[in-house]
Amino acid sequence: MIFSKSIKRNPKAYIAFKSKGNPQKISQYQNAYSRIKSLAILDEEKYIEVHGNLNDLDYILHYLYYGVNDTLEVQQSYTSDIFNLEFYKNTYNVLNPILDYVLDGFFKNNNINILDNNYINTLEIPLFEQYFSNEKTKVEKIVNDSYYIMDKKTLIPYIQRENPIEMDSIRVGVFTNDPFENLAPCPYIRLHGLFSELSKSEKYTFFMYGMDSFVMMDIDNILRCRLFDVVVVQRILPFLDVLREKCQRYGIKLVYETDDDLLGVEENSPSYEYVTRVSQSINDIIDASDVITVTTPTLASKFDKNKTVIISNYYVNSVFDIKDDIKREGKLKLGYYGTLTHTKDLFLIKNVILKLKEKYDFDFEIIGGFNASDNVDEDWFKPVQLPPNNMDFEKFMPWLADTVDWDIALVPLENSSFNQCKSELKFIELAVLGIPGVFSNMCVYNNVVKDGFDGFLANDEDEWVEKIENLILDASLRENIRNNALTKVLNEYTIEDRIKLWDDILSK
Repeated sequence: MIFSKSIKRNPKAYIAFKSKGNPQKISQYQNAYSRIKSLAILDEEKYIEVHGNLNDLDYILHYLYYGVNDTLEVQQSYTSDIFNLEFYKNTYNVLNPILDYVLDGFFKNNNINILDNNYINTLEIPLFEQYFSNEKTKVEKIVNDSYYIMDKKTLIPYIQRENPIEMDSIRVGVFTNDPFENLAPCPYIRLHGLFSELSKSEKYTFFMYGMDSFVMMDIDNILRCRLFDVVVVQRILPFLDVLREKCQRYGIKLVYETDDDLLGVEENSPSYEYVTRVSQSINDIIDASDVITVTTPTLASKFDKNKTVIISNYYVNSVFDIKDDIKREGKLKLGYYGTLTHTKDLFLIKNVILKLKEKYDFDFEIIGGFNASDNVDEDWFKPVQLPPNNMDFEKFMPWLADTVDWDIALVPLENSSFNQCKSELKFIELAVLGIPGVFSNMCVYNNVVKDGFDGFLANDEDEWVEKIENLILDASLRENIRNNALTKVLNEYTIEDRIKLWDDILSK
């Protein structure tokens, strides 16, 4: 059908023609036309670049009848950047995001991108204009009303602001290369557990950035002003240099937090190649830091003693309770749990287990420990299947407490320079789980465990056999060890002491 120029330039007439007088279609297309125009969803110049000569047809009308058939990728090329069509389609299961939004989704408060926090509240003002105006207002309100912020819809626009938000509290930006969704043990224990409690003092506002935030950030546009008073960096980030340089530019204090000697990672470690590649960036941020926080005296010795603070790990009572229903009867069980990187550690006790099995009837269970690629024969232990999301500390530890019914736990650790810097976290957790432990006699544990009182220490195979045998034969010894270990943990490993150390650091 050939339309005259006057009809092509008259949306109401064109829509009436195309709708063949159907009142419902006329109303629907007229609403879509006027709302797309008011919201300025489409860029006219970019649309014409894609479709060429529109033969005098208004570009929005052309979109309604022809452009809607473009692929989402093509549509995105001429759609406002803040309207993520793929996100909208997948989130709300619709075929055409733009039409759905202007006709229905807006009234359901549907979001137009992953960071949208219901910033669009009218169909009369361009998307871009009201999105950023309302985002700015809402982010400022949330930041002024909150002291602990983990929501990416606030974190991302905040770190890319051009002007700071003034507040009475000390602003602390916290960065870890772990997602803050399904928190792994390291960021949970070393950062989240402590800072979420410290935020209750209302002296500090914590902005918690993890890997799940990094993928959404425009790294070049972060920290364009002094948004934080202090930045805490844990371990390794993909943009260490950028963060360090910008902190130095704006006089933001830097704290480097680590629970491992990352620069001492050994060649056989899966992390060696990556850490070696970024070692200069790690060194630079360590040198630039005002304070370094670590877990143990051995790890502290790797850094400048004048700016290093030891903040030991602690009993995380927010995650799992003291286990009272400890095993007292039935077949003996020994056990080990750890991440999938402990093949060498476990082979330290393989012969120990085989020797003991010649004399005693018991099961030896292993949770984690080996990678599938290790091809380890299982004739000397029983593997226990790890749960889904097993790095989620908040879920894993209660699962562990419900799963294990061990009489004795074994904690072998290869005596390497890197391992000597590890912390006594296993001692803390086993005490709360109600399981007496036998540990490798290394500084990790012999600075904490009193041999024969609240645990056992073993140097070689003979000592491992002897110490485990003592516990196998004496149920009352197992209970005494467990009780003494728990008493030590409850007295010396409280979160309050660690919070006080962080309070001292940040308040300065």
